[in-house]
Amino acid sequence: EYSTSSSDDEFESKSSLTHKAKRTLRRRRKLEKETKQLIKQEELKRLHKAQAVQRQLEELEERQRALEIFGVKLERELRGESDSGTKDETQMLHEWFELVLEKNKLMRYESELLIIAQELELEDHQSRLEQKLREKMAIDDSLKDEMDLNEEDEI
Repeated sequence: EYSTSSSDDEFESKSSLTHKAKRTLRRRRKLEKETKQLIKQEELKRLHKAQAVQRQLEELEERQRALEIFGVKLERELRGESDSGTKDETQMLHEWFELVLEKNKLMRYESELLIIAQELELEDHQSRLEQKLREKMAIDDSLKDEMDLNEEDEI
């Protein structure tokens, strides 16, 4: 009887361990799934932001082209190359300076958008490196060769 109860305890102990292992495995899989979903959401956010930045850059380029065309016309009028003698020179100079200020403002805005785009690229690169590192670290060290370990260290 004693040995039977001992084997029953051992069986219950093993059963309890496998149950804990299964529960731990389920938790780990759930966590991995949630992590992948978060990563996907972050990628989508970056993608949407990148698309918005791209649209803004295209709109900015259109505005800059329109200003350039207007600037060329205004410059010709200031030089007297145009037949438009209705405008006062002071008024034309005022428009010219307004145009220059607007172009400078657009150039600063373009610089800001390009910085944002670069930040998004860096965030995306960082995210991919983190994911790659997670995958490398998930593999048991005993299964890795020297090249794998070096690559993990480099990441």
